[in-house]
Amino acid sequence: MRMTEQEYADIAAACDRLLRAPCTSLARLAVPVLHFLNEHPSSLAQYASLFTDRSDGRFPNVAKAVIRAARDLTRSLAAPRLAAHPQGPIDVVIVSHLLKPDQLHQSDDFYFGGLQSHLRDHGVTSLLVLINHLTVAPSNQDTQPFPYRVIVPATVSPAMEANIWRQCTAACRALRREAANGCMSADNRLAMLASRQVLSASTVVNLRMHAAVANICQAVNPGIVITTYEGTVAERLIWHAARTARRRPLCVGYQHAIVLERAHAIRRPVAAPGLDCDPDVVLTLGEIPQAALAASAQLQSVRFIEYGSHRRAALPPLPQPQHRPRHCLVLPDASYHECATLFNFALDCARHGPDISFALRPHPMVDTRSLLRRLPQLQKLPRNVSISVDKPLEQEFAQARYCLYRGSSAAMHAVRAGIKPYYLARPAELPFDCLFELADWREIVTSPADLLHRMNLADQFTDSAAASHAASTCERYVSPFRPAALNELLTMVTQ
Repeated sequence: MRMTEQEYADIAAACDRLLRAPCTSLARLAVPVLHFLNEHPSSLAQYASLFTDRSDGRFPNVAKAVIRAARDLTRSLAAPRLAAHPQGPIDVVIVSHLLKPDQLHQSDDFYFGGLQSHLRDHGVTSLLVLINHLTVAPSNQDTQPFPYRVIVPATVSPAMEANIWRQCTAACRALRREAANGCMSADNRLAMLASRQVLSASTVVNLRMHAAVANICQAVNPGIVITTYEGTVAERLIWHAARTARRRPLCVGYQHAIVLERAHAIRRPVAAPGLDCDPDVVLTLGEIPQAALAASAQLQSVRFIEYGSHRRAALPPLPQPQHRPRHCLVLPDASYHECATLFNFALDCARHGPDISFALRPHPMVDTRSLLRRLPQLQKLPRNVSISVDKPLEQEFAQARYCLYRGSSAAMHAVRAGIKPYYLARPAELPFDCLFELADWREIVTSPADLLHRMNLADQFTDSAAASHAASTCERYVSPFRPAALNELLTMVTQ
């Protein structure tokens, strides 16, 4: 959607005002739209109705919400009561996300890697709690090979289900009152949008997750609770739930993804009155993001620890880019819409430039079969285009001279390998270039002809100094996992 810089700033400020209002509540905190993440199109899309006239006077469909509440309460009554966690105290609770069925059979977590093994080496017990995002709900039997791993249940007790709906209804009324005050400012429009979303399935699911995490933390009484840190609603609810345990745990966020230039939610605390939902410690990917977050005036009370990433593989000896084939890696992030944008553009480029080959590489969290169903044009590709899903990324780097990207952190690892990056910009779109700090090396393209022309120029005039500086910057942005960081974190709960 189209959004100006000023509109972006206005919505971000309005979200914070509504979260920090004196009448805020847990149900309001659970509304996704009030957590203004960043400039990624998937984040901005949910605010599109704020810019249409018909968004002003629309009220929540209470009848539909009541029908859904009755159905959910019935499901809660019929659901079996399963043990949700191991018995006994646990030192560290790690809350992660289940996005693909394959994760259930892997010893390392997608987001946290071998953190449980590292903790075990320190004599520290841990429990991995997975928030399920699959369409088919797995059971805790699926985690039996890993005894210290559980899946957040999809249902709560009937009493909790009824309480959740009471909270949502009260929050809806409060937001409607705020929406009705004064002229239709950004705050009023946003309050109306939030009043509709507070009765939505997404908000109710968030509150069920909060209740389940609270139950787990109250039972195992951890000293540390760790989850991801992007500024999302789930993270804030997890930390709030963790603090309902008998002892206050150290609440830790892991900044595992690149911080975009305009990222908002990750750079400030929510600071909602009466709702303790902000992290005590943030583990960072590396030196550069740590410096950027530590410079945020509103995060002065947060402790930062450079932690690194288990995904940062050591690169093998690579041939110089000019000695590699004229081959371009196409690297979208985990959004299906972004896959379509970049892959369709790459197909156009391939037809105009048959002497360049393109490898379409979906994000590992994207289901390839589902992608092929959504994009049937990928089922019959030109001879110079392939889909890459199985080959390790490091092997792809050895055969690539260029990469085409938008928001995927894989582009940063490509730059480490000496690959020339090209960001695809779209008209009237706020850029969300994950390599915005590499202005001397990455290039911005808008059409197939533009990309092919710039590739030809790059082949003729290689700027080795800019390439080396860009690679060095990316090395500092994502460091290898630092065992010393874990020692520092564990020391904080024993002092």
